Amino acid sequence: MSLHPKYLLLLLVITLSFTSLQAASHKWVAIFAKNTGYSEQAYDSVGDFRDLSRAIDTRRAQGYEISSFEHGAGIWFIVFSMGTPYRGSHLNKAKNWEDLIALFKAKRAEGYSMVDLEYGSGHWVANFATSKKYGEQRLSQVRTWEDIDPMVKAQWRDGYDVIGIEHGKSTWVGLFTKGTGYIDQKLSMSRKFGNFMESIHKLWDENNRLISIEYGYKRWIGISAKGTPYTNQGYVSTRDWSDFNDEIKRRWKNGYHIIDIAEGW
Repeated sequence: MSLHPKYLLLLLVITLSFTSLQAASHKWVAIFAKNTGYSEQAYDSVGDFRDLSRAIDTRRAQGYEISSFEHGAGIWFIVFSMGTPYRGSHLNKAKNWEDLIALFKAKRAEGYSMVDLEYGSGHWVANFATSKKYGEQRLSQVRTWEDIDPMVKAQWRDGYDVIGIEHGKSTWVGLFTKGTGYIDQKLSMSRKFGNFMESIHKLWDENNRLISIEYGYKRWIGISAKGTPYTNQGYVSTRDWSDFNDEIKRRWKNGYHIIDIAEGW
């Protein structure tokens, strides 16, 4: 049975409206600050992990370290910085939780710290580097959104700070470390980006600073703390990739550097 033309037109309008709404809600987010310790930054965006590896080799030859990276909308976006508190940054990937734990233990035994973690292209991808800033480290995994807060509070009680939370393969993984110098850490979580940023602005008013932002399973997560060197913190949120690039360069010209990036809805 075929539909009447007027119903086909109505269906088309509804579909286009829904698609436009989705596009409008999708966003790339970058957190910026002054007084980061970084002297210079650059970034690359690629679609394939092998291209990502080549970009890293090129930037490292220029004197950069990996300071942040994100996978979203089929793109690997990686930020490079000079002036990081660590050296020899490089990426390693693991297929599942068991492989990630084995990788984590092996790299720790080699004298490396895990400084960042991301999930993309079917793998956990970790940034390892040598650093005097980080002491003992732990990885912890929970299955549900509701378990994130208890997981983090348990690690706080043991004297660890949370430096990253990542979602992948239907789990949440937290990266914890000692020796950060952070004070009074806070965890901010919300389904809506607007509500999330409202809570972050309140923390900024109390002299807390964002150190990490993440999106997973329709939720935004921010980790903030006192005891960071950051000043004049702010953010950029755009749904258009070219606008995101333009905003980053504009912030750089005004003396800001990227702390972290995320992609979500």
